[in-house]
Amino acid sequence: MTNRARSLLRTLAVLALGLAAWARPAVAAAPETQGVPGFGVMVHYLPDKQSIAGIGRFDVDAFATSLAEMRASHLILTLGQNNGQFIAPNTALEALCPRSAAHRSPRDLPMEIGRALRRHGIALILYLPFRAPQGDAYLMECLGDVSEQQPPPTRFIAAWSAVIDNWSQHYGAVATGWWFDGVYNTTGMTTRDWDRFCAAARNGAPTRWLAFNAGEGAARFSLKSAPCQNLMAGEYLQPAARLASPPSELRLHVLTPLGASWAQPSAPRFSAAQLRSWIGDANARGGMLTLDMPLDADFHFLPAHVALVRSATAPRP
Repeated sequence: MTNRARSLLRTLAVLALGLAAWARPAVAAAPETQGVPGFGVMVHYLPDKQSIAGIGRFDVDAFATSLAEMRASHLILTLGQNNGQFIAPNTALEALCPRSAAHRSPRDLPMEIGRALRRHGIALILYLPFRAPQGDAYLMECLGDVSEQQPPPTRFIAAWSAVIDNWSQHYGAVATGWWFDGVYNTTGMTTRDWDRFCAAARNGAPTRWLAFNAGEGAARFSLKSAPCQNLMAGEYLQPAARLASPPSELRLHVLTPLGASWAQPSAPRFSAAQLRSWIGDANARGGMLTLDMPLDADFHFLPAHVALVRSATAPRP
């Protein structure tokens, strides 16, 4: 074979290799921040009535990025708690109780957060009390509720279901679940009452995870408190050394604060080894571990908490 022929063959071989490489689909490397199945974070975020303007400073992209860096696969976010303050508009609530509009921001923060989380593959679960805001006399009277320790009036169930239905439909697929707090007394609720409430919670996404929290501790964290419930509420301040599914038809879920208590900016109570073990237990049983983590005045997670969680969720070498 002549030198010219050899050179031509080498050229053709190089071209063939280049074409083959170009034709092969690119394989994306798994990002370092890929979520850990079954591990999530809860945030008790809610401004008081004197700082509602602070919602405008909330950096949604930075918040979502931080959750991704901790490898969270879900977030539980408070729409509102018991002071009558909400972080999103609700046309049904404002039609029923017009003065409530004064105590919320026009910014739809949960929608912005939910959309940012979806870009990272993180699911959003919304938190709301099962009853009317117990610390807001106007809303209690307007919605027709009484103390959460007493049976819920039928008028209240109808009104609160309409409020939940409005948010459920609005958020649609962005919200993959609801976590309802304070389910202390459901005496007298009829099948029709439950059907109305459950239908409202599922509007816009019929396969949502639904948790109804009857209280903290070993005797209550796994209770089924509503006929449509499919996820353990899981509130447990001192989880057992190993997470095991109790005798329940509900999906395993354990929710505990990383700090001294709920939303408390204190040193972590657990080690990275403990967290890694619990996450492994939850994953092995198709369940979920959720850590309640506080935000500082600038809506950032505490650096010590972030570092600990990143260590616990990091891939093993």
